[in-house]
Amino acid sequence: MPKLGDISLDDAGKSLQGFQYTNISVEKLEASEYTIVQAVIDKSGSVLSYKDDLEKMIGTVVDACKKNQRADNLLMRTTAFSSIGFSGVSLEELHGFSTLDVIDPNKYVGTINPDGGTPLFQATAEAVGALIDFGQKLYKKRFLCNAILFIITDGEDNASNVTPEHVKKMIDKVKTEKIIESFRVILIGVNDTNCQAALNDFRSRATLDEYVSMGNVTPNKLAKLAQFVSQSVSSQSQALGSGGPSQPVSDFKF
Repeated sequence: MPKLGDISLDDAGKSLQGFQYTNISVEKLEASEYTIVQAVIDKSGSVLSYKDDLEKMIGTVVDACKKNQRADNLLMRTTAFSSIGFSGVSLEELHGFSTLDVIDPNKYVGTINPDGGTPLFQATAEAVGALIDFGQKLYKKRFLCNAILFIITDGEDNASNVTPEHVKKMIDKVKTEKIIESFRVILIGVNDTNCQAALNDFRSRATLDEYVSMGNVTPNKLAKLAQFVSQSVSSQSQALGSGGPSQPVSDFKF
């Protein structure tokens, strides 16, 4: 099974895109309700100059979530995406759906290896597909769950073989089948000055909940991004059981 540091997960499934994902065995879960968190990280060649800060940011998110009063009710999965050559897509699972206690935030160092292009649509579809499959496992065991997905990218799509409309259909499937209580999808643009129009178009066509633009990336902005993500996770987790999604984190300035 894929590992991040000492993480070894004991169950596997296939997303609707056909990619394998891993997860903690549902039989080992001890709480009655969970918020499922997915982070999808761009590892295309253009992130090379700040990849160390990007890895640190992911670890900071995990560390902040561990300090949350509902940390025992969070499950997290992290993937990274790029393209291979002219026709291949690299979707790498850094770790599957797992409880936070087994994730060492420091072990993200060295996990992002930038190269290739940006299959943004396909990486998003894979994450939603994995959520559908894993969510069904939890639903069958009568766990109450909601979910939040963060897609972090510095460029527009140039390598996918699926469309934003395909992503929309998958998001609609999550919502109509009601396997989870609520689902929020947040697209985050870093170094996105030249691709804001394209990312806004993706948000609109795929019906993502929110597009957050950071502009030119700096270590300080990435630290603030970690704060934004952890606050959004906390808000979504606190909304579990309310019958609806959390409200966006308001007045957050990068």
